[in-house]
Amino acid sequence: MSALTSVLSAPFRAGSALRSARVFHPRGATFEARAELESSWWPRQIPRTAPVMARVSRGIGTPDGLPDVLGLALRFPLEAGPWDILLASAYLPGRVALLPARSWSSARYSTLMAYRTDTDPLPRWITAVPLGRHSSSTTSVQALEAPMRFSLLVGSARGALEPAGHLILNREIPEADSEQPSFDPTVHCPGFVEPWPAWLREVRRDAYRASRAGRGASLTRPQHTVS
Repeated sequence: MSALTSVLSAPFRAGSALRSARVFHPRGATFEARAELESSWWPRQIPRTAPVMARVSRGIGTPDGLPDVLGLALRFPLEAGPWDILLASAYLPGRVALLPARSWSSARYSTLMAYRTDTDPLPRWITAVPLGRHSSSTTSVQALEAPMRFSLLVGSARGALEPAGHLILNREIPEADSEQPSFDPTVHCPGFVEPWPAWLREVRRDAYRASRAGRGASLTRPQHTVS
């Protein structure tokens, strides 16, 4: 598997170097946010009300007004280390079915990998659905306005999605795309959660690493502190 993932990661390194940016989700905006977790599924190590860093982004970078795969990246700054959760616009209530969205308000987000926790061995996907006012006619990053609210849900492969809390993006952090933090759900993953399936985690780990190397980014550079 390591040889295969090395081959698969090469295009990410080259693509990132050519663009001098992320291969996917090169344009986005970061926000100070807060998660209000309301489900027993969440690991007990996470406070029920937790500060979060969030990044909302466009996956491909199509012209404004055209559908794009939109992204929602979350970082929980925990005592055990950061937990990065990456979601992309998807067909819900399905799982792992990426779906380009025509606007921020119409996007429905899902993690590509499921998670198993130290108290729940069943793989479950995390999803997010916009609530209230979001830009309704465009996927332009410039159209994003805080506050933005999302409903959080979790679900197994065949089960119904269950309410799991809310996410509020409160304030945009003004910074250029090149200065925005690098999220990595394979490195920033505490020991009490396990991304599933394992083979996909390995493939994604090498792809993210190659993308950072291609654009000269690092996970260890100083990041914003969320309070």
